[in-house]
Amino acid sequence: MKSTTAHILLIRPPDPLQHVSLLSHTRPMNLAYLASYLRRDGFSVSLVDFEVEAYSDRKLLDLVEKTRPLIIGISSVTPTIINTGRICEMVKTSHPSITTVVGGPHVNGLPAETLREFPFIDIAAFGEGEETFAEICRNVAAGKRVDGIKGTVHRSGDQIVRQAARPLIEDIDTLPFPARDLISYAEQAGHSSRGFSNKALSTELFTSRGCPFPCTFCAIRATFGETVRFRSPASIREEVSQFMEQYHFGHVIIADDTFTLRPDRTLEICEILAGANVPSWSCDTRVTHVSRKLLQAMKQSGCRKVAFGVESGSPQVLERIRKRITIEQVREAVQLASEAGIEHVEGNFIIGSDPDETSADIALTRELIMTLPWTFVSVSIIVPYPGTPVRSLMESRGLIDPSATWEDYEMFGTIPRWRTAHFDAAELLRLQKALTRSFYLRPSYIARQIASVRSWSDVRYWLQAGMTYARWHLQGRLR
Repeated sequence: MKSTTAHILLIRPPDPLQHVSLLSHTRPMNLAYLASYLRRDGFSVSLVDFEVEAYSDRKLLDLVEKTRPLIIGISSVTPTIINTGRICEMVKTSHPSITTVVGGPHVNGLPAETLREFPFIDIAAFGEGEETFAEICRNVAAGKRVDGIKGTVHRSGDQIVRQAARPLIEDIDTLPFPARDLISYAEQAGHSSRGFSNKALSTELFTSRGCPFPCTFCAIRATFGETVRFRSPASIREEVSQFMEQYHFGHVIIADDTFTLRPDRTLEICEILAGANVPSWSCDTRVTHVSRKLLQAMKQSGCRKVAFGVESGSPQVLERIRKRITIEQVREAVQLASEAGIEHVEGNFIIGSDPDETSADIALTRELIMTLPWTFVSVSIIVPYPGTPVRSLMESRGLIDPSATWEDYEMFGTIPRWRTAHFDAAELLRLQKALTRSFYLRPSYIARQIASVRSWSDVRYWLQAGMTYARWHLQGRLR
């Protein structure tokens, strides 16, 4: 490990919907990975999570005065990029010598455009962040220029200069485990994963990076392309043993985009989780990559929830969005998960994932929602995130309101500032409400959830979620 006195401050900016109890709120594991990578290079690092701590300009400036960072690094999704720009302005106005670096999904979709739009961001880091950000920090600490660093966009006088993309890290076992000691475990609103209150101590575990499927609405392609890299079971075993010994987490969210891509490997990980006495865990995966044997093993090792990305009940829509699943596979996977005894089976759907979706397509989605034994469904309206094919398509057809701001780009809880070919914004919201209402307000569903309550914590969770849902249903927004 090299020695340096330079300090790096990492920030997760405030989200406009961070206090909404109906939504999922997780920990900033991406920043924790950056922190551990920088520590290996000898930097001192601190992390502030303004989704947990209340933000104020004064608090930010006091923190900067206290830590005296050489560089401030911010990870931003699209709805938080405006707040990110404001933070950089506050920092650069009071401390011009501090270098501001921004990465994350929004930058990955619009690297050069982000610097043009937000003049107080010095450098945008796009693609996979660890090696790029560490090289930026090493160069700035040594007084070297930052031009030529792969995976960056920087300012050169009045020019915006974009460098070549950096190749992805081939062996992700070489990455140090995320610096969980820097994460604030103060209680957050809502749930870590639908059905699991944030009152329970939980963490996210990445066993792979990326997804090999070409869904047209997904922003992960802008970061990883259509690739996936897997960690070894030995590396996963070491990390799980470490964090369970240190933190005794009550729930682990497998944060992979598609956890069960390799069934034999998944079975090994199930054994690891069970052997480390992980009380419960959950994951996201695809209906094409589960079997009866696999789901039973997952259940036996503590899996309490599987979420499937389905998006639509229309075969035509699934084909156009390049989902590469069939309705028959959806039905089989959900039935198998239910029969395996997995407590929560969730289906994720998107209205308008294909901008040419029709009322007939929506009717097929409703049928799929209503005829399978889901525990939860999430019905969102398409969000044309930067870097996605669906955004390019919607822009080319004039479907996005030019006055939309980045804070409008939430997946749930706001009135959309775009339309599809057959539905305007009001109709999209009406459809979202109708599908959600038809599923959750059934007497049979309500009775089943009441019967499943096991603690006062469960009661509080469901009451809070119910009240938030009622407010959204009446007002159409969550803020």
